[in-house]
Amino acid sequence: MTAGLSSLPADAGLARRGSNGARRRNPAHDRQDATAAEVMGQTARFQETLSKLTMIDERVVEAQAGLGLDLATVSVLDGKTAALLRVAALVAIGSPGVCLEWSAGRALAAGATEDEIADVLLAIAPVAGLSRITAAAPDLAIALGYDVMAALEEP
Repeated sequence: MTAGLSSLPADAGLARRGSNGARRRNPAHDRQDATAAEVMGQTARFQETLSKLTMIDERVVEAQAGLGLDLATVSVLDGKTAALLRVAALVAIGSPGVCLEWSAGRALAAGATEDEIADVLLAIAPVAGLSRITAAAPDLAIALGYDVMAALEEP
């Protein structure tokens, strides 16, 4: 043993032995283990929460964040119109691509056509501005199964 280690008790940091020879846990270590497990649980929870929000897990968004994603049952708007308005609103506020893809998917599921979704960009251009429209176009194209960037690179 080196000089620095020889001054430590032989069982330092290990469980202590009781009078009957059985190993006895150090209460301080038990608290540390519980704290570490709690931190691990919190880490796993925050990672799970962020993952579900990133992929727009509708159950989490509705139940835990309190954001209802479906139309209110008293809405005068039909589902397709409301879904197209959501696309427009998300484009206008500069939402990230994942939100645009999600809203385009919801619009398609509500009966909107690809042409109607593309026309949303034209309809809001005067109020949203060209920069918002051009920023959103590639993400909406991907949501509609069209890689506009690859198409622009073709001769």
